[in-house]
Amino acid sequence: MKAPAQATRTAPRSYQWTMPSSWWLRKRHYFLYVLREFTALPMALWLLWLLFDIKSAGSAGFQPPRSIGFVVFSAVCFVFATYHSYTFLKLAGVIMHVKAFDRPVPPRLVVLTMFGLWALASVVIGAVLIGFAR
Repeated sequence: MKAPAQATRTAPRSYQWTMPSSWWLRKRHYFLYVLREFTALPMALWLLWLLFDIKSAGSAGFQPPRSIGFVVFSAVCFVFATYHSYTFLKLAGVIMHVKAFDRPVPPRLVVLTMFGLWALASVVIGAVLIGFAR
């Protein structure tokens, strides 16, 4: 019996796909996605700054930083945190599938409930912080 003839094989060609560095600027949706993912960085830096100030206070007692840099950075981080929370809660109806009495709750109601709970939590936390400040 003869051995089967060996077919000549050529090396596979590779496709060099490159992603342009400005891909996220092409569409508004891409830009907002990248912005939302970026919001975690300033919030983490703010937390590290605050933790460093708390540690450096030692036994002298912690006083919140009052430098203009910290206040401005805190305001910027607040805007980023609000945007991050808003975009996440907007997706709550897609992420959460809730059933009540064996019927699915409409996604719009889930989203409204999440925003209502966010507002309630903000009021409660604000009241507690104001109460402790007195």
